[in-house]
Amino acid sequence: TDFYKQVREAIVDMHKKGVSDKVLDPFLHAQTDERRRRIYPSIIEGYRKFLASGRISWFAPPVGTYAVGGVEINVNPELGLNIDGTPHLIKMYFRGEPLASKRVSVVLNLMTSSLGTTVPGAVFAMLDVRKARLHTLKTPNPRLNLLLRGEAASFSTIYAAL
Repeated sequence: TDFYKQVREAIVDMHKKGVSDKVLDPFLHAQTDERRRRIYPSIIEGYRKFLASGRISWFAPPVGTYAVGGVEINVNPELGLNIDGTPHLIKMYFRGEPLASKRVSVVLNLMTSSLGTTVPGAVFAMLDVRKARLHTLKTPNPRLNLLLRGEAASFSTIYAAL
């Protein structure tokens, strides 16, 4: 199961409806699972810090697929946000362990490769929600795309042999 699904959907729903982040308080109070009651508040606190960083408005983010050999990877940023007038396509990261720069590079390269022209002028980003830190793609790494193709080809070959 996806432990963070409820909080992810609550954040996205808040933006879609165009309501205040105050709607996240009843969401937190409605949690009955002890682990969620313990972990979700730090996520909401971090997200509120992020919201305070600029003027933010919602738009529906596009979705796409990245086809590599016999493998298709679904690419679906959760948030489409105009931040101070600049469109951002954002994938959220909720886990407590530190967000590795290699993970950020892979995710942002996949987003750029599959969604690059769908929103003109868009900034591709990954949000470390708990830390309220937005990681953006400075420049795509074409060598990383070669590595992803090799990994996908390897996976496809192994999967076909099963």
